[in-house]
Amino acid sequence: MSDDCLPEINTIWDEAREFIEQGNYDKAIEIYTYVLLRYSEIDVAVEYANAYLGDIYLTLRRLELAERHIRNAIDYAPGNPGYRYILGFVYSVQRRWEEAVREFEIAVDKEPENAEYLRGLGWAVNSSGEKLKGLAYLHEAFDLSPDNVSILTDLAVVYLSMGDVDKATEYGEKAKRLNPGSKLVRELMDNIELVRESLRKPDNH
Repeated sequence: MSDDCLPEINTIWDEAREFIEQGNYDKAIEIYTYVLLRYSEIDVAVEYANAYLGDIYLTLRRLELAERHIRNAIDYAPGNPGYRYILGFVYSVQRRWEEAVREFEIAVDKEPENAEYLRGLGWAVNSSGEKLKGLAYLHEAFDLSPDNVSILTDLAVVYLSMGDVDKATEYGEKAKRLNPGSKLVRELMDNIELVRESLRKPDNH
């Protein structure tokens, strides 16, 4: 990137970041799309703009666009674990578990102590049918980041799906203490209570 481009491109990145923080994703998309056109011959600008667009479209659950843009970013930096994590997340939302596992494995291989990458891998592996292996990855993530609400809720959901209501409650309660206002956590605790109630009911058969 030439020195002449630096002032404008740095200002553009700052503006786009501010729009993202404000939740104005349409404006951020407009800026990154401009970057792709204006700086199309500057590889690093194209890479970053595509990566940011991929992340925004994932947030908005516009998954085809998310996949397209993050794949474009990966073309420029195949070994970037953050890009692989985003693509793995896209596949997870689409329930394409085998592909999700592959991308998360690449991310974890690059950064084996990244709790969020391990969480993504654990969830995808569990969802693919290897419950105990997925649970092991989630516990690795928990050991690295014990106050991560997303990891705690994932652990609770997995234990609940395995019929271990006590363990589900243990992790759910910790998530609730850390983030009592979370809608996701409230729904989780409601589901746990529903399962408890069903277990208390006598069998009529």
